[in-house]
Amino acid sequence: MPKSEAKIDGLLFSQKISQSLIDAGVRDILLVKDLNTESMYESLKETIMGDANPPEYYIVWPVDHPLVHCQSITALLETAMQNPDCVVKPEYLGRRGHPILIPSKLDFASPAYETLRELIRHSGIGTVIVPVDDPGIIRNINRQEDLP
Repeated sequence: MPKSEAKIDGLLFSQKISQSLIDAGVRDILLVKDLNTESMYESLKETIMGDANPPEYYIVWPVDHPLVHCQSITALLETAMQNPDCVVKPEYLGRRGHPILIPSKLDFASPAYETLRELIRHSGIGTVIVPVDDPGIIRNINRQEDLP
């Protein structure tokens, strides 16, 4: 079963993620799904470059991380508001996870990079790490056995 069709607590992973975003006060949610691209990065790039009215930042949240608490999202959003030109990443017990927030000024037009990690590393944009008490940021659900 594709991850986009997987469920937890009776909700699709994407619905669970959307609910966490709504609970954290996010109202503009764009789900990137089923694009005919070769990678997650290419899908993200195509979506962001096609956004006529970009927000200050994007929340990049892989669908296989549906267990992130809304309090973690709130902490990331507050940090992004204080550091609008930085990438914001959560960290739990010394391990970085998802979702991350990226400023919309990140230059996706450059063909030189094949991953978001490469683009961020070479962009010159700073990174702010936000410690959170949330194992959901590092809990990647790939199989039925990974569910709680």
